[in-house]
Amino acid sequence: IDLVISDGNDSVYNSEPTYMSILTPEDYKASVAFNSNKYHFKSVKYIPNAQEIIEEAENGAPYIILVASHGAGRQTNYFKYNEPGYIGHSLINFGDTPKDHALNIKLNQDSLLFITRDTIFKISMMGGATDTLLPGKWHPFELKSLYEVNEMSLVASLFYKNGVLDYQTYSGNDFQFNDAVVVEARLDDDIRKFVLRGGKGIEGNWETFAAEGVSISMRYGAKKLELPFSVKLLDFQLERYPGSSSPSSYASEIQLIDKDKNVDMPYRIYMNHVLNYRGYRFFQSSYDKDELGTILSVNHDYWGTFFTYIGYFLMSLGMLLALFYKHTRFAKLGKSITKKSGLKAKAAAATLVFLILSSTLTAQHTHKTSGDVKAVEKEQAEKFGKLLVQSHDGRIKPINTLASELLRKIAWKTEFMGQTPEQVLLGMMSNPYEWQLIPMIKIKHLELKNVLGIEGKYASYLDFIDMKTGNYKLGNFVSLAYSKKPSEQGTFDKDVIKADERMNICYMLYRGDFLNILPNPTDPYAKWFNPTSKFHGLPPEDSAMMVQIIPNYLEAIRNGKKELANDLVAGIDNFQKHYAEEIIPLESKVGMEIMYNKMNIFNNLSKFYLLIGLLLIILAFIEIFRNSKALRIAIKVFIVLVTIGFIYQTAGLAMRWYIAGHAPWSDGYESMIYIAWVTLLAGLVFSKQSNMTIAATTFLTSIILMVAHLSWMDPEITPLVPVLKSYWLTIHVSVITASYGFLALSALLGFMNLILMALKSKKNHLTVDLKISDLTAISERALIIGLYMLTIGTFLGGIWANESWGRYWGWDPKETWALVSVLIYAFIAHMNSIPGLKDKFSFNFASLISYGSILMTYFGVNYYLSGLHSYASGDPVPIPSFVYYTIAVVLVISVWAYVNNKRFAKEHA
Repeated sequence: IDLVISDGNDSVYNSEPTYMSILTPEDYKASVAFNSNKYHFKSVKYIPNAQEIIEEAENGAPYIILVASHGAGRQTNYFKYNEPGYIGHSLINFGDTPKDHALNIKLNQDSLLFITRDTIFKISMMGGATDTLLPGKWHPFELKSLYEVNEMSLVASLFYKNGVLDYQTYSGNDFQFNDAVVVEARLDDDIRKFVLRGGKGIEGNWETFAAEGVSISMRYGAKKLELPFSVKLLDFQLERYPGSSSPSSYASEIQLIDKDKNVDMPYRIYMNHVLNYRGYRFFQSSYDKDELGTILSVNHDYWGTFFTYIGYFLMSLGMLLALFYKHTRFAKLGKSITKKSGLKAKAAAATLVFLILSSTLTAQHTHKTSGDVKAVEKEQAEKFGKLLVQSHDGRIKPINTLASELLRKIAWKTEFMGQTPEQVLLGMMSNPYEWQLIPMIKIKHLELKNVLGIEGKYASYLDFIDMKTGNYKLGNFVSLAYSKKPSEQGTFDKDVIKADERMNICYMLYRGDFLNILPNPTDPYAKWFNPTSKFHGLPPEDSAMMVQIIPNYLEAIRNGKKELANDLVAGIDNFQKHYAEEIIPLESKVGMEIMYNKMNIFNNLSKFYLLIGLLLIILAFIEIFRNSKALRIAIKVFIVLVTIGFIYQTAGLAMRWYIAGHAPWSDGYESMIYIAWVTLLAGLVFSKQSNMTIAATTFLTSIILMVAHLSWMDPEITPLVPVLKSYWLTIHVSVITASYGFLALSALLGFMNLILMALKSKKNHLTVDLKISDLTAISERALIIGLYMLTIGTFLGGIWANESWGRYWGWDPKETWALVSVLIYAFIAHMNSIPGLKDKFSFNFASLISYGSILMTYFGVNYYLSGLHSYASGDPVPIPSFVYYTIAVVLVISVWAYVNNKRFAKEHA
């Protein structure tokens, strides 16, 4: 807040940095001495995104609201009676005394009159008729009428005879207003109020009033600082992914000019590549909408950055050493874990546990789709699948990938009727009439099945069409569903929307809209063509070939002309390599992607881990009550199988990394499969100390992989936005996401311990208590590792933000919830020092429920809140029903464990 007090001869200037927010509306205070007087200023109210409003009041003054357009866009202006103001360069005088060179508006009883020295044109809002109003005469100033004067269009939208100007926060997203700060100025008993408009990044306007022979001027907003050198923009360069509007990168070619140092050199600034000069650091922030200007952010904090990074390093080093120093809590927990429980119990208890857990196993149900259609030859489909196609986001990938993605969206299957995705895709395009009869569109809701007239889980394309009238059966239902707010949409509405989307995918497939396989001969970076494209501006020979080659190929497939089909596939392949050689991926990468698609690694592992995990949990529970050599051998065999699966899982991550060209944790699906990998890694790390640990993490890994393959998680490999093209993606995201795996292990072991507490009896309590002690120690060690990684990862995110934007922390939802999680787990890690919270039940219960903060950090932020880290697009994904059942089960087990554990504690006190 800047302040100037002047009497015409002398003046005093004061500038105070202030952080205004709804929580700190009185943050500004200043006292300024001038001409033997002391003036006091303080903020009394803060309104973010403040919209001006007029309210009727008995002691109010006349106000008029003018909506004007004068070359600077549409503006809404508020004028109080006898307080002239400007719209652009035009003076508006709303008051009793007319002024020269102004548009004068006055109040005549309850009506408005206006006069000006210029001719005014009044335009009818209804019919467009124009009236010419002569200058120098008073004319009625009518509300809602359009007036044009001096290249300015003007409408009086509202008039208040007794109004008071106030401000309120605008909650919409279509307009952005300046913030408002109400400042109270006091000299002795004379109190005046300023309303200052401004905000972050905005240089506010001066507000002035006269008092006791002096004028006081104030403004609120950003402060303009002069650099000791100059930066000149030479060129702004925006690169997009081929055939897409998505930016791949943007950069500023600048000239650095420092006359004092005799420096005149060019430099290139782009995301994660800053200009560092004389302690100033310039970052590529964004760019103008017309793509001609660049927006750079600047930071000047060399020593602050230096000591901050030193602090981060020392904190991380201390955490790392704490894992190895022999006198830390972490080391003591490791020594407390017993190697063998060695105690036996009766077989009845083991049988009971087995029955409880085995009831969770469900039988597999296979679904056979009715109908039959001739399949495209598999060898031919494989050749077709190796061709390249350009997706909507500009990524160039094999058709095999496109076919897999589309089949998964339409039918929720990785193959259909024994046919590969390439066979299905090629069959639908070459023989659409037969495929339109095949039930392959997934339908869930019973009422929707009744509307379509089907009985099974799948509908055919023609089931959506009323064959008598030719009308679309879901037309009215789709319109009604989309007219509702997301919160008002029921399960039927949501399934209608999904079914409509799948049906439209089929329609576009039959047309060939997805098959963008022909590069532009004149520009390889332009969008590729599909069979429905219009080929304009191309050489005649290329245009003729591109028009005919795909229809001819589909006809050859339909008529079984194998040799012709092979020749045409080879021709398309050569065409792609000739005209798009500089942007298409390497053949090794294409081959790897096809292999990755066929292996379906993570989906298959989810089922494998579920089976092995459940069996391991059962055997680990039995081992608590019965110790036998055969049991130990069986457990070791299963652990070996889990280890083989982990190696396979690691290979899958490596393959995806190579295919995508970036670390596989940049979106929702990738981060889930990475968390699953770290979770199992944590289980393997602690497997020697407890078989229950590897059993629990194997089962948890299967659940995480299953969640990753739910319908709202998209496994598609996509290009990175510019800010993620950084080595910090690999460092920051890998560390902070890896912490989720160790914290998940702690939560799951906590749940296992609660179950054991609930199952304690007089006969087994000694054995169970020993096992609980071991698992609690392992859980706490995993929690400490997870807390360290979460904390280090969060601070690494601050470094990434500082290297990318010049600020460490912006209170983005992800940043905020990461901090919340750190604080929660820091508290749990110190519960052993808090009287009343040292017992094992408190720790295990806390380690379990605290994982809710991680779920909020990951799912809540990524899919329900908007911010830099959001993966969502459009409406939030629905909360699965199993979440509510899980919460209910956790509550029941926790209460049961608490009551039973407390009973035994009293009996053996």
